[in-house]
Amino acid sequence: MQYFSALFLVLSAQLFVTEAFYGSCRKSRRCCDGKDLNCLVDEESSNQQQQVNEQEYEEPCYCDHGCLELGDCCPDFKDYCGVIDCTVSGWSEWSQCDVQCGAGTSIRRRQIIHPPSNGGNECPVLEEKKPCRVKNCRRKHDKFNDKMAIRETAMLVPAKFAKKQRRQARNYDVRENLKTYIQKDQKEESQSSYCVVFHVDKSMHACHRSEDTSMLLKGHRVCVSCDGNAQRDHLGGRCTGHGAEGRKTRFKNILSPHCKGKWTRLQVVQGQCPCPEGADLVFV
Repeated sequence: MQYFSALFLVLSAQLFVTEAFYGSCRKSRRCCDGKDLNCLVDEESSNQQQQVNEQEYEEPCYCDHGCLELGDCCPDFKDYCGVIDCTVSGWSEWSQCDVQCGAGTSIRRRQIIHPPSNGGNECPVLEEKKPCRVKNCRRKHDKFNDKMAIRETAMLVPAKFAKKQRRQARNYDVRENLKTYIQKDQKEESQSSYCVVFHVDKSMHACHRSEDTSMLLKGHRVCVSCDGNAQRDHLGGRCTGHGAEGRKTRFKNILSPHCKGKWTRLQVVQGQCPCPEGADLVFV
């Protein structure tokens, strides 16, 4: 019994020495607002404690709110002085893109559960944003863009020059520049592209001079592909020169600049073109 009593006294003495050594706001009954150099717990170690271990002396700790910034708070400062850090919820799901077509922004948020008090850590960022993009939105443009569309000129190239090609020998002319025109794989291309069917009402004589422009002769029905690379966000995801239903608009073949004229849009088809050979031309 005497052994346990002695052990209890030793442990109690060690606990007292440790707590006294590190300092305590509670024992000194100190809590100070702001930065206060006088709000310290200066250990007045007894002679007995100094004799136990003179090497245990360190700088005093503080009970003012400035200690949070300086990192010299007493261990029980937050608990005794009611310092509460901000706590927040987890992140919400990302919101839908804030545009109906093209580039936009998606947002996620989190809520404050407990605001900070008595000098606790401020709340972290509550909102994050990331860029997003909406594809396959070309169907939204027809009505509100008709007035703009009838003033546009469709810039065209024959479809064969827009196909993917891997050539060892390259000719350095405009046709070679078109090798970058369609870079997507076939699956993605078929999902994002659409086709416009036109009736050619009028064309210049220059359209008769080349096989590459012969499909643009008066009276011909032609199919023009609008792939993702040519679609314009500011036009609602459509191609320039897309035209308006039943209205005459202008076209121009950029490989033969004198081959130009007017045509009437007949229909718009999602995906592949309905003409026998598929797309005759592509929008640039």
